[in-house]
Amino acid sequence: MKSKSVHEPTAEVMSAAAVWEDAQQLAEVLQQNAWRAEPVVKLPIPLSILLSLLDTLGWEELLKLRQHVEERLSILSTS
Repeated sequence: MKSKSVHEPTAEVMSAAAVWEDAQQLAEVLQQNAWRAEPVVKLPIPLSILLSLLDTLGWEELLKLRQHVEERLSILSTS
């Protein structure tokens, strides 16, 4: 393997796991900022209509919805 120099030779080198964790945290922060920066549109529909609509969704759509709801709840719990 070829030896390379670093900008800060005394700096501690991060492990791959630490780099991955930092990248995940950065992605989460960026997504939270994107949610906050987007304009909000309120769609006044009865909750019963929304719940009835959920009954028409298939497996894949429900998984995507669950992921979206979990992300949204995470954002709201930190704000």
